[in-house]
Amino acid sequence: MGRLWGVLWGVVVILGSARADLSSGAPRTPNGMLWAGTTFQLRASATVNNLLMAQSGAAQVRVGQVIRWQWQQESDSAASVPQGGEAVFRVRVLNDGNGWDNLNFGLTRYEVEQQQNWTIELRENSAGDGNVSGSPTVNGAGSLLPPGGDMLYLVRTRPPSISLQTDGAWAQLFATPNGAAQAQVLGEFVTGVVRSASVPTRAWSYGEHTNLTTPILYQGRLFWMGTNPSSNDTRIFFTQDAVEATQGSTLGNARVVYSRVLRNFLPTGCSVSLGDSWFVGMGSQLVRVNLLRVMNNDTSSDPYQVVVFPSGVQPRLDLEPLSANGRLYVAGSDRRLHSIREDGVRVGQSAPLPAQYGDFSTGPVQIGRALYIGTQQGWVVQFDAFTGAIRTARRIATQPIHSLAPAFMGRGLLARAGNREVYALHPNNLSVQWRRAFPENLVSPVVASAQSDTGAVVDRLGRLFVFHTRAGFNLPLYPQRIFGEEQTLASASVAIVRRGGRQVGYVYVLGQLERDETNPQALFRIVTLENPLNRHEFSESTMLTGSRYHSRILLTGVQQNSYCLITSFRAESSSGSVAGIPLR
Repeated sequence: MGRLWGVLWGVVVILGSARADLSSGAPRTPNGMLWAGTTFQLRASATVNNLLMAQSGAAQVRVGQVIRWQWQQESDSAASVPQGGEAVFRVRVLNDGNGWDNLNFGLTRYEVEQQQNWTIELRENSAGDGNVSGSPTVNGAGSLLPPGGDMLYLVRTRPPSISLQTDGAWAQLFATPNGAAQAQVLGEFVTGVVRSASVPTRAWSYGEHTNLTTPILYQGRLFWMGTNPSSNDTRIFFTQDAVEATQGSTLGNARVVYSRVLRNFLPTGCSVSLGDSWFVGMGSQLVRVNLLRVMNNDTSSDPYQVVVFPSGVQPRLDLEPLSANGRLYVAGSDRRLHSIREDGVRVGQSAPLPAQYGDFSTGPVQIGRALYIGTQQGWVVQFDAFTGAIRTARRIATQPIHSLAPAFMGRGLLARAGNREVYALHPNNLSVQWRRAFPENLVSPVVASAQSDTGAVVDRLGRLFVFHTRAGFNLPLYPQRIFGEEQTLASASVAIVRRGGRQVGYVYVLGQLERDETNPQALFRIVTLENPLNRHEFSESTMLTGSRYHSRILLTGVQQNSYCLITSFRAESSSGSVAGIPLR
């Protein structure tokens, strides 16, 4: 409940003893005040030992108007609406003064990119039923209300047509009492529109082929592998043009097929590029594919070679390698990081982790000259990227470290530990800056924006948490459930991107529904970072019914023609594909 204190006219100040000649039936307002305009006689008197010694003549007094208002919001202050729908916010005002009075209203609005696409209006609902129909629009003064009288006001917001891009709208309702110098804010409201969206462009494998690993980008083109599940024969595909040159429903405008079939080649686990090389798992080995040979359609022999590790050591293909400093850093089964050149030659290894640290549980990430990696026993370890020496290590949890993410400008290192914890660590000494425990199990890696101090994570209920990476608190309007009430998630992936030239960022969320193994389904969401009430939802059909997707979200850049790429293994009746979704 809020209160507007206005001005008090005709205030009577009494010094000494005074008596007012008022009849018992003098009219009063519902809150007990005399009505404005009431007149009465006032006499001053002097007494000694309760004896009247002197009395003044009668003075005629007229009660002035007390201007006082109260207000209360009777609805939530934030709402998502479907395309074609509307949000109606309710604010009730009460005349708590002693005379008939009204308020002067104003309504400010804000949309990003200096747009004015939403319809935002204030209506006066004298029936008190909350219905917009029959409630006139208010532009300035509201209706006169008696003392104790109230009125319901409706702030209605409607999104623009689906052809107009929007990131939602913000509105502020304010009112000025008569005689007051400043307006008082009665409510602030935010709305967003939930729109259906579809995948506009794809790259396909052959009919029965499955994408067992994720694609890579090389010279702006997309390269991917499709494997025949009955023979384990694999084909390499790539786009004719750069992905960002896509003009229609085919990603990169056309698919090119490398003529040589890779016989009994079963892609496994990691997939990353470095220079002219594509490093991918094959069985328990890491292989290097020569991309120049593939592009030139050189079929004289298989275009790949096995990367040689020390005897008894296997690459951890379940952990994503790091491509940095002209080297590929790969976690090994010997609890060392191994450095590999672009040509596939292993050129160095780090110091080994002590056994009590446990095996590696994350891929390496980089901040400056330091590499960081997590372990099964809850340790975060910092290596020197040039010497391979262990700089420092800290055990932050007793549960495994599931993911690491460098914060904006290397100001911190985010770590997800166990099922429900996220930590922010100082990048130099790995001391804990803050820790958060979430109420439900997390199903996505923790991620951080490369453009702002924001991080994100998703829980199994489909709630998106976006938080400040240096302090840990949630951004306004978060968490937000962006998947259906019955759609619990088995896993999710997140990316935070602000496209060049835009004022707002977006959160791209790929969710895999928690379903029977034989009935998988992925869904995709694009959420306005600053207003998660505003988002695009990609349905089961456009994500391919019965689909399972890889967890990696691949971005071609952050320009107007850039794409977000996600890869399906395959669907019920479709081969593996790569979905191309333009950045917003």
